[in-house]
Amino acid sequence: MVRKFFLGLIMVSAVLVNGCVIQPVNGVSQAEPIPESAAQSGADGVVEGAYELRPLDPIYVRFSGIMEQQQLELVIDENGEISLLHIKEPIKASGLTTSELEQVIEDSYVAGNIYKNVSVNVTMTAKVFYVQGEVNQPGQFQLMSGTTLLQVIAGARGYTPYANKKKVTITRYGKIYTYNVKDLERNPSNDVKIEAGDVIKVWQQWY
Repeated sequence: MVRKFFLGLIMVSAVLVNGCVIQPVNGVSQAEPIPESAAQSGADGVVEGAYELRPLDPIYVRFSGIMEQQQLELVIDENGEISLLHIKEPIKASGLTTSELEQVIEDSYVAGNIYKNVSVNVTMTAKVFYVQGEVNQPGQFQLMSGTTLLQVIAGARGYTPYANKKKVTITRYGKIYTYNVKDLERNPSNDVKIEAGDVIKVWQQWY
């Protein structure tokens, strides 16, 4: 009986661990739409924890009810704005959820008497980051919410024998940040969250 209990406990633990593994991105297309946050709605109808768009986020905008344009693939610019057909002024997208941006776009077309009836659907494309250098499985990985530097290295199958744990860099928006991962391992509370587009590189140890 005790033996069965421990076997069951081991199986449950294995499922939980596998569910947290960072998976590499495979296939030809990396731009498949992903749904907005699956967070639950609160009592006031507002989605709790929904992702707010930021500059350089890639999005799909789909239109229904009109023939002139059906779909746009856009990237929010550095000012947090997008430009749309027939709308003179750029639309502020950063700081909004995809649902909020849908409403803003619809209102802009209707209020401007451009379209009488239009339905807009906004989705995000998959977010990825990149791992290079002295890890056993470098490559491109899909970003999951809350992913940290230590999780990234584990998801890339850990270090090679030549890895320099004292020099791991993250390149983000043209800036390079250097970390001593040994310190992070000793103090996990200081672990670093990864963002879309980050390039993580584990440098080589010189002996």
